[in-house]
Amino acid sequence: MPILFVDLETTSVREPWLPGGRQIWQLAVIRREDDGRETAYNRFVRLEELDLASATEQALEISRFHRHPALNGVAQQVCSGREIAELMVELTVDQPLWVGAAPWMDATDVLYLMQLNGLVAADAADVPWDFRLVCVISQLLGRTNLPPTADVGEMSAAVGVDQSAYAIHDALADTYFVRDVFDALRVTAG
Repeated sequence: MPILFVDLETTSVREPWLPGGRQIWQLAVIRREDDGRETAYNRFVRLEELDLASATEQALEISRFHRHPALNGVAQQVCSGREIAELMVELTVDQPLWVGAAPWMDATDVLYLMQLNGLVAADAADVPWDFRLVCVISQLLGRTNLPPTADVGEMSAAVGVDQSAYAIHDALADTYFVRDVFDALRVTAG
């Protein structure tokens, strides 16, 4: 079964279907095929599509919104929300396993974006990926016996992954971190 390592950066944490709800502004995916080949995708939503008046300063600061390519005069990897939704339709056509650090939030946001763009029915009976979302943070908690509020870096260090080696809160860097923690958990499980 193919694996998708997914992370998003959003404009807030408010549910996306509520007025002023969060919007994806960066989506990153690493797709691992059954033979181990990997392809990385990194996309940013066009600024004009974002309701930044409803964004929270905290979310934009934590996600380092200032690095959005369009704010720095770069158009590479900037696309419409619809193009991001279409990419996710393409990447999930074979119901891959979804792995993330908060996969239920990210999967909800992606599914909502797909639905907004008419790419999945609002009353769809199923999701386009395997329903068993894998959260590496939950797996780390089970492995380390640290409290649920423990620092993620402290937890990942217990399986040999140094979080400080990644530009955390950049969706692409976060997907590499998630991938490396997932792989380390599988190695240390044996």
